[in-house]
Amino acid sequence: MEEQVYHANYLHEDNYFWFISRNKIVSEVFQEICKLPEGSNLLDIGCGTGGFAARMAKSHNVTGTDTEPLALEYSRKRGLTDLHLGTLDNFQVEKKYDAAFMLDVIEHINDDSKVVSQVYNLLPSGGWFIATVPAYQWMWSKHDVIHQHYRRYTMTSFTQLLTKSGFDIEYRTYFNTLLFPLALVKRVVDKFMSKKEDTPHDEVPGPLNTLFEKLFTFESKLLPGLRLPFGLSILVIAKKK
Repeated sequence: MEEQVYHANYLHEDNYFWFISRNKIVSEVFQEICKLPEGSNLLDIGCGTGGFAARMAKSHNVTGTDTEPLALEYSRKRGLTDLHLGTLDNFQVEKKYDAAFMLDVIEHINDDSKVVSQVYNLLPSGGWFIATVPAYQWMWSKHDVIHQHYRRYTMTSFTQLLTKSGFDIEYRTYFNTLLFPLALVKRVVDKFMSKKEDTPHDEVPGPLNTLFEKLFTFESKLLPGLRLPFGLSILVIAKKK
């Protein structure tokens, strides 16, 4: 990603509705489905500026990897220490990881099949893989360009990607569903309006940010009991056979 994205992510991860809600939903669904005890070893691949890893490090041993030194610099500011620079091609597995996360990472990688197979190979038998990706190629926008995405997924295409590498799908759902209509309207409006400058995150006034956070986070009360039929993102929890 561009450097401005890392700067923006670090500044927004603790107060921007999307980060707060996504991290809460993923962590809670993970705990409910995987039921790993405190102190389990977790691997956050493409940890970025460390917001999710820092959240999980409160109760687990978390290792973070990223390809950008700037991202790891910000992760250290969050108190994370077990950090590794590089891709999975040069990552040395030094411990047994109970679960690996790739949160909004796979869409940044050209060869998505290769990286999913690498995750499968580094996990032990019975290891968990938790991944999120953006949904629907027809929702492609300037946001995808500035974040340097290669693609967006459907539930079918994403689950097929994981099962092709050997994973069993234990849980899958769309999420960020309640805000989907607003996002769809915005996509349409943006096509007919040109911005002077593209920014990593849309500016959201404080009260609106609070409202969006409440709406998005409400989905944590529905998941994992339900599987939402559509949404801006996809969450899949898979297991190595």
